[in-house]
Amino acid sequence: MEKRERVVTASVYDESQSYYEESLKELNALVEVAGGDVIASIEQKVRAYNPATLMGKGKLDELKDFVLAEDIDLVIFDQALSGIQMREIEKTLQVDVLDRTALILDIFASRAKTDVGKLQVYLAQLEYGKSHLIGKKNYSRLGGGIGTRGPGEQKLEIDRRRIAEDIQRVKKKLKQARKIRDTGRKNRVNSQVPAIALVGYTNAGKSSVMNRLLKESNAKGREVYVEDMPFASLDPDTRRIRLPDGLVVYVTDTVGFISNLPTTLVEAFHTTLEELKDSDLIIHVIDGSAEDGVLRYDTTRKLLNDLGAGHVPGLLFVNKKDRMEGKKLPFAPSEDTVIYGSCKYDEAFDYFYEAVQRKIEDLYVKVDLKFSFNDMDQVEAIKNHYPVESLNYEADGVTMTATLPKRSWHRLEPYVRRRYV
Repeated sequence: MEKRERVVTASVYDESQSYYEESLKELNALVEVAGGDVIASIEQKVRAYNPATLMGKGKLDELKDFVLAEDIDLVIFDQALSGIQMREIEKTLQVDVLDRTALILDIFASRAKTDVGKLQVYLAQLEYGKSHLIGKKNYSRLGGGIGTRGPGEQKLEIDRRRIAEDIQRVKKKLKQARKIRDTGRKNRVNSQVPAIALVGYTNAGKSSVMNRLLKESNAKGREVYVEDMPFASLDPDTRRIRLPDGLVVYVTDTVGFISNLPTTLVEAFHTTLEELKDSDLIIHVIDGSAEDGVLRYDTTRKLLNDLGAGHVPGLLFVNKKDRMEGKKLPFAPSEDTVIYGSCKYDEAFDYFYEAVQRKIEDLYVKVDLKFSFNDMDQVEAIKNHYPVESLNYEADGVTMTATLPKRSWHRLEPYVRRRYV
């Protein structure tokens, strides 16, 4: 945006709401990312929410006076608002009003790069708009600004019928894209190579971990996009990586999570995230220096459970140890393996690789094999993809000792001479 909007953030909470201070602080950071300037934040603790305006009349009048005096362009609530609530609050304040969901959708819209990512964000915007038609007269705010961006699609139509048509159109395109994505996933599954997923709260360092793995394994393919901001990238990246001991794995860098992630976004990105439950290992990356570490950890674990991936073996990597001043996490994580370090500043990353290898070593088996000279393609494939301990050329063929994924060694059973327990 050429002109940064002047924004007031607001949080209305009751006794049952935890982490409201951390959540409001995060909302302010998201506003900055979206291109606005947070001029002030207002909080109100209530016994019961006002069904029409969420906050009490007195507090709303106080906010109105501030908005007028400080020439505020936009008010963003940390809580979800209905279309009717937005209309009533806007009527009083005489400025545009958004909620946390609309703000996150706006940021996702500006971050989506691939066709699938754009479609997923647009679908979430449509679903959100459909649920806010009643009362919300200007969901697609004219004139630009936070909450108006779309990923290359036409402006959201107010008409319910048109939105329904758009939803069906986008779902059809996503279904076609899902077939292509499923083909890639089936190819990885058929290769029998174990799959590892990097997950965590946004800006925890997942993509930095991925790039370090890529660099140190000399893996082919571009590095993943990294920037010190929430949701730097929405599109998952999968790379084939060889660990230091020779074990080969697929590693996927997923979209970062955030507290109160809109349900519409979770549903829209389900296609992208559903392969988490098929992973062999989930590496949960957490920013050990974050003040709201408990919130970030609990948010990620809850979303993993909601996506059906709570049962997948996990490893917790507490990143940014250099900022922790020797402290440990103030809570007990559910993962049975926890390692501390810094993917950016640690010269050696051996501790990380060793922890990963211990978690996945049961997925591999060591075998002796023998091939005829007519099967040299098999020999070369094993040499290129798996750890080979010994390789001997004899008069009647080639013998080797190699470590193979347990899923795939059965395909080579005719060549197996010994399996090590």
